[in-house]
Amino acid sequence: MFDVNSATDLTIERLMKCRPETIWRCWSEPELFKQWFTPPGVEVIEADNDLRSGGRAFNLMKLPDGTLMPNEGCFFLAEPHQRLVYGDGYGPCFRPKPDAAFMAVDLRLITKDTGTLYAAHIMHATEEQRQTHLDMGFDEGWGTTLAS
Repeated sequence: MFDVNSATDLTIERLMKCRPETIWRCWSEPELFKQWFTPPGVEVIEADNDLRSGGRAFNLMKLPDGTLMPNEGCFFLAEPHQRLVYGDGYGPCFRPKPDAAFMAVDLRLITKDTGTLYAAHIMHATEEQRQTHLDMGFDEGWGTTLAS
């Protein structure tokens, strides 16, 4: 499904017991996004996801130690209930950001008999960025969130 570079990329797949439309709502409605996007202990205190090509992809997370972690990017592709592609190297309307990108994500929602296969391909420019993402708790964070 994805063209994965094992040195720089991460992937995660989970079968969710809900329809793709429900997952799409969780991405598009700020109050729903805040409830499920992060694992326990990490809080999304602001979310603004404009699910359209060129739309803003933004969330502000509060880590357990109180550190605020803003994530600002742009949706490159938004196919309702099917696919989201976004990254943090660009802001809304595809405006390049002055800081280097950390990641780009290709998220697929695939209808299955028992729900939705949530498949995400997270791409980093370097092996070091991939490792940083792992060290930040990628498996625990994304995995825990998708288990709920």
